[in-house]
Amino acid sequence: MHFGRSLCEYLVLYSQQTTTSQRDKFMSRLTPITQREQVSGDALIAFDAIIESRGRINGPQSMHMYAPEVARWSTALSDSLRFNSDLSEHDTELAIIKAAREMDCEFVWAAHAAAASKVGVRPEAIETVGNKASLAGLTSEEAVIVRYGRETLGDHNLSQEAFDAALGRFG
Repeated sequence: MHFGRSLCEYLVLYSQQTTTSQRDKFMSRLTPITQREQVSGDALIAFDAIIESRGRINGPQSMHMYAPEVARWSTALSDSLRFNSDLSEHDTELAIIKAAREMDCEFVWAAHAAAASKVGVRPEAIETVGNKASLAGLTSEEAVIVRYGRETLGDHNLSQEAFDAALGRFG
């Protein structure tokens, strides 16, 4: 079982349940950790760091809190990649939704497709990524990002042409 994918699948299915009892039936073994009262000791440090960064704990972080140091470091890594990058918010969100789509992580896809739209990613680009459609309708800049993600995460083989295009676009 691939942990990342199973976590994403769990979160999607969990979020689709409409009542607490339905959620409990789905996965009664793990309760999402979303409240400070649910943790103690060293886990408080991780919890507080995530709250400081995100304002709340939901989605993947609620499960990562079962390994507090993993939660703290994965949030720090995610924040660094998202907020300390040379990429624009537009390009970052496009890359995130591409990665989420290639990994079939619907929770991340849903959260970041909305964020991508808010930072100006064209609906056509979001739809192309979501449907794994042809790159023909993308701008050249969008196509570089989507192709790079498709080849590295989907095909597991980055062509020289895609590498050169990304290098030319981003340095």
